[in-house]
Amino acid sequence: MYSKIIKNTIVAFAAFTLVQGCSKKEVIELTPEFSLDALNNPSSMRQVEEVLLGAYGSLRAADYYGSGSGTGAGWALMPDVLSDNLYEVTTETLANSRAMADWIYNSNTGQIAGLYSAPYSTIAHANIILRDIDKFTNATNQGQANRIKGQAFALRALAHFDLFRYFATNYDRNSTTLLAMPYTKEFTVSTSLKPSRSNNKDYYDNIFADLTQAITLLGNVDQQPNPATGLVRPYIDRNAAYALQARVNLYAGNWADAATAATNALNGRPLATTQSAFTGMYKQTDRGELIWNVQFEAGQSSPSFLVFFATSNRSYFRPAPEIATAAGTSGLIQSNDLRYQAYFTNVPAAGTTTPNLAVTKYRGKNTLVDGNANFPVFRSGEMVLIRAEANARLGGANEVTALADLNNLRAARISGYTPEVLTGTALINAIADERRREMFGEGHRFFDLKRTTRQITRGSVCGTSISAAGQCTLAPTAREWAMPIPETVRNANPNIAQNPGY
Repeated sequence: MYSKIIKNTIVAFAAFTLVQGCSKKEVIELTPEFSLDALNNPSSMRQVEEVLLGAYGSLRAADYYGSGSGTGAGWALMPDVLSDNLYEVTTETLANSRAMADWIYNSNTGQIAGLYSAPYSTIAHANIILRDIDKFTNATNQGQANRIKGQAFALRALAHFDLFRYFATNYDRNSTTLLAMPYTKEFTVSTSLKPSRSNNKDYYDNIFADLTQAITLLGNVDQQPNPATGLVRPYIDRNAAYALQARVNLYAGNWADAATAATNALNGRPLATTQSAFTGMYKQTDRGELIWNVQFEAGQSSPSFLVFFATSNRSYFRPAPEIATAAGTSGLIQSNDLRYQAYFTNVPAAGTTTPNLAVTKYRGKNTLVDGNANFPVFRSGEMVLIRAEANARLGGANEVTALADLNNLRAARISGYTPEVLTGTALINAIADERRREMFGEGHRFFDLKRTTRQITRGSVCGTSISAAGQCTLAPTAREWAMPIPETVRNANPNIAQNPGY
């Protein structure tokens, strides 16, 4: 980690994340003597826990899971913008998101810098916790320490993995030549520390080591991070750590481990099977199948800005017709699918009565206020599909289990669904299509294509008067599968190698 990123992110985020790192009911009032110095050097277990709240607050940054000014939502909606799930509305899209949608980003693109820096704030908070927590741990508070420390390990693994998904050129688990990112385990503001990029194998090893620590610690805590009956799950518990372990193993191609971790996560949170439960988890009226979600309150710029902003009745991006249509009779998600009602609303364009399908799953919660919808980082639907894909790729007798998972998920989502009988490539392709349906607008499509086909072909509206995008296809060899390292980063640390082609 180079010093500029750490120093800037800590100063920028510290002032508000410690107070806003949780919901209004969960805010911890800081003592008068607490200052920004305490962020760098906590003096008690309580202050260490306040740094943890700051780590959660950093996830709401506009370029992480939040959004703002027509851009952002880096790990929420941007992977759908970058792929073939959303199309840009020609008359609505702002310039600062067009560079991403049209694949014309470079090392000076502002949002690329945001994608690079946002996770490092989370990493910095986690490293402060892991540096200092043992100083205040004793026999009477060991369970509390385990709860805090386990979340810090998981958050550090998550943020590093998220960086890897965008900036690695390839997800090969065992490569010692492909470059990942520096894996940062210490908080420092030293200007002399200029690490180079780790190789993929070492990087994965560090992620898995952090997750093993997190799972162990979160299995022996003073109290569960989330209330058992709450409508939200704002903190990482053991189920969430298992969910992240499943996702990382899927990218790594560790099929058996991915299936096992997904099962462990599902044991604590089964599928939602009703419309009210499924829709409710996006509106905070039902906990549904949430494993972990990032919390937003009014004015905190949840991911909704890119796809629907009710105040101005504006959609910068709409679902591609191949996903869903206003009539609900074509596309992957149709009106007999409970996901259709949960994800979309027909909203006429301003001043017209012509129906336009808008993505409204993040419109808001409770009274549907713009900007306060929570973001589901992990939920059970993804875990079922991770297990299904992992077993399908293992092949043989495992295909029976994979097919059962696929059919069970579809039966829970689609009214009148008739189970299919599939094997081999047809089964793997069907699971990929189901991931596109199930995880629409939740930050997966670009990464799924990157780790599998490495081919994007946008649908029927691309390049038309409806959506005059600059590019409609992204070839397997295109440099844009990996984001460029920002020029400001390389100016500060020349040891950070640039990705090929930039």
